[in-house]
Amino acid sequence: MNQNVVAFTGISGVGKTTFLRNLAESVRFQHLTGGSLIATARETGHDQRDAMRYADLDENQLLLIDGFAVVRDPAEDLVVMDGHVAIDDGNSLQKLPAQVFRALGVTMMIHLGAEPMRISANRSNDMSRSRPTYGLEILTKHQDISRLHAQSIAAELGVEFQSVTHDDVAQLASVLKS
Repeated sequence: MNQNVVAFTGISGVGKTTFLRNLAESVRFQHLTGGSLIATARETGHDQRDAMRYADLDENQLLLIDGFAVVRDPAEDLVVMDGHVAIDDGNSLQKLPAQVFRALGVTMMIHLGAEPMRISANRSNDMSRSRPTYGLEILTKHQDISRLHAQSIAAELGVEFQSVTHDDVAQLASVLKS
């Protein structure tokens, strides 16, 4: 069986999990999150995932790959890995190398974008998470960097790239079903 592994990316607070919850109403897939995979490999609680942004990036990426190998269900036709291509460590954005996504066997890159005002509201309203707070200009810049980096990773891997918004759930469902 050929398993499709989709990297579903976007900055923290953009609403990746919400989008994927809506997508799951139309498409069957295994939903994995980067933070949960790292926590699994690190053998720490999933409630500690926000603190991982400050840990060693290279170590976290090796743990992501290890966690993916442990948790990925080889019987699923479609696996969606919800995560980041650029990690905000509080000082700058650290771009993940394409090799990480190659090691995961990514067959498609998708980047979710949203209005910076929505991202800011999502971050403010989610009391379960601890994320850096930024103005709209910085959020716009981070989102642009993330989208362009996801696109460059897709080009390096030779896989399809799509940029979507919350309005594109049905369109993406159609693409993933084909």
